Order: sequence, then C-alpha cells, then structure tokens
Amino acid sequence: MIEGKIVKVRFKKYFSEQKGWVFIGKVLKFTENWIMLDGKGIIVIKGSVHPADVDAEKRVLLIPRENIAHIRILPDNFDIDNIKIETRGTRIFAAVKDGPDTSISEI
Repeated sequence: MIEGKIVKVRFKKYFSEQKGWVFIGKVLKFTENWIMLDGKGIIVIKGSVHPADVDAEKRVLLIPRENIAHIRILPDNFDIDNIKIETRGTRIFAAVKDGPDTSISEI
C-alpha cells in the first residue's frame, strides 16, 4: 500500500514535442483507476536557461492511472516544499536526501 508515502509520478508522453512532466507528492488515495497526490509538479522546458520549473505552491492532483508512465517511492523525509533540481550532463534530477537522486528528464 502506498497511501501516505511520498512518490514521484512520471506522466506518459504521447508525442515527441510534448513537455516532460513529473509530480512529486504525498499519496492521499490510491485506487485501481487513479491516484490522488498532494505535492508539486515539475515541468521540463528544453532549451531554457532553467530547464526544470517547479510549482511554487503545493496542490492536490487527481491522476488517472492510465496517464502514468511510472511511480517511484521516495524516502519519508523528502521535503516537497523545497525540491532541489540538479543537472548532470544531459539529465535533470531532484535531489533525494539519504538516497539516490530521482531522475526528472533529459535536457
């Protein structure tokens, strides 16, 4: 059961021009059809000075399971309010204290 856990959800991309989108948040509800999270979205903007834009405020998001590419469970101490973005080579990561950083996208 992942309710109450902090997760990173990567959304499916349906065409190559689509911007990459990830949502990191605490799972409020998890069913066979959807997941409800309280957290922040991260959108990747290729060619920008700041390649990843993190939401300023937390929000609740209801995501249909068919739109999810994958889910990664993050440590319980992950600070959703202070997501740190790092770029290494051609990859963008969100820093994870006490664990491996989680990939957001390629630049």
